[in-house]
Formats: sequence, structure tokens, C-alpha cells
Amino acid sequence: MSRKRRKQVQNYIARYFFIIIWTIIALLPIYTAVMTSLTPFEKLGERMLYPKYFYWQNFTELASQTPMWEYLKASIVYALGTSVFTIIISILAAYALSRFVFRFKVAFMMIIVAIQVIPQIVIVTPLYGISNSTGLYDTYIIVILAMVASAIANPILLLKGFFDSISVSLEEAAAVDGCTKVMALVRIILPISKPAVTTAFALSFFSGWDAYLYPMILTSSAGKVSMTVGLSRMVDLVTPWNWIMAGTVIAIIPPIVIYLIAQKYLIGGLTAGSDK
Repeated sequence: MSRKRRKQVQNYIARYFFIIIWTIIALLPIYTAVMTSLTPFEKLGERMLYPKYFYWQNFTELASQTPMWEYLKASIVYALGTSVFTIIISILAAYALSRFVFRFKVAFMMIIVAIQVIPQIVIVTPLYGISNSTGLYDTYIIVILAMVASAIANPILLLKGFFDSISVSLEEAAAVDGCTKVMALVRIILPISKPAVTTAFALSFFSGWDAYLYPMILTSSAGKVSMTVGLSRMVDLVTPWNWIMAGTVIAIIPPIVIYLIAQKYLIGGLTAGSDK
């Protein structure tokens, strides 16, 4: 074997060695959660490399003894509300920043970038006072608005960058055929931008699904508490880790589904966009 060939084989082995190690580290918490969710409470702590008991009653007990379905419904509302509002606002803002020239455009871009570095803990205190004074405390809308404000910067910047790469001549040709700016955006720009829009939707969904601080501070009833907050409140002197891990397994399913769907559209959409 030549020296060059030997070096290629070594690089190949080293690359896949680190990929395998990183994959194991990333999947280990999920594997632990699945095993714990299938283990009876009295058997927790036993050493095992694979599930031994398959105690599905953990899931039924969690559903019957806790308001888990209320937590799940609230998380779905927050995730979908955040992603839908964020996408609508981001598309319009990104298109305006990409195609129009107006005063304070640079300042507006700087404000968008600055939003990303503001911690949620700084915003939640005045939001608590505002929600109490306006009667929005313990409602879905106050949490969704807070999450949109925190999550909107990245989608705007992502979509603006993608819109900038699309030739203006496409819209000029559409204008000749009688299309307005809005019609051109909906009929031409958005179909081409499916990869970016899908990515922005997925990122916004993940942000809304992972909501913790805002639901914890701005809500109090079980019907408005998200899965993350609800599961964390189950930690006590005698913590039912089997129930918590069962809830964790349920909670990670929707983001995984959204990611798989987004990945599918990203692969197909990126190819179509490059052809155009």
C-alpha cells in the first residue's frame, strides 16, 4: 500500500471513529430516557444495557395521574403559534429588507441582530407586569407573542439572505405580466424559497416547543403549562423518574417528526432552487 493510500485510509478511519463516538454521545441521553420510561419505579437504578421489563404502564399512569395531555396540548399550541406567526412576519420583513430601500434600514438590521443577544430573563420581568395589567396573564397569546419576539431574528436573517440570492429579473418579468409585489412574492419567490422557509419554520417550531421560561412565569394553570415546565414540576423528594422519562419520550417525538419532514423538503427544495 502506497503512502498516500495509507494516509487516506487513516483519515477515513479517524473520521468515522469520531462520527461514531459523537453519535453515541448524542444518542445516549435518548436511549437512557427510553430505557427508564420502560422500567418500573421499584426497579430503577438497576444496571442494564437494554430494556428488561417493557413496563408500558408508565405511560398510562402518567396520562391518568398527571395533566400530561394538557401539557402536550399547550406545547403544541405554543410551537405552532410561534412558528406560524414567526414565518408570516419573517417573510414580509425579509422581503422588505431584501427588495426595498428605505430610511433606517441598517439600523433596523442592527436591532434584529441585537435581539438575539438579549436574554429572556431580562424580557420576562416587564412582560409579567404587562400581562397582569392587560389581562393577558395565563393565556396562550402572551407566551406566543413573547416567543415570537425572541425567535424572530434568525428566520428574518435566514430568509433575507436567501431572497438576496434570487434574481430580481424574475420579479421584473412577473411585473410585465401584471403581477404586483405581493403576487410575485407568493407565486414566484416563496416556491423558490421553500428550503429557507422550511428551515425557518422548523427552527421556530423547535423554539416554541422548547419554551420553558415564558410558560413558567407567564402562566399558572395546568392547561397553559408546556411539557418542559410540567415535567420539571414533577421533581420532588421522591421523583417518579419513570414517569418523567415517559413524558420525555413523548415530548421528543413531535420535534423529531418536524425535523424529518423539514430535512426531506430541504434536500428536494435546495436542488430545485439551484436549478432555477
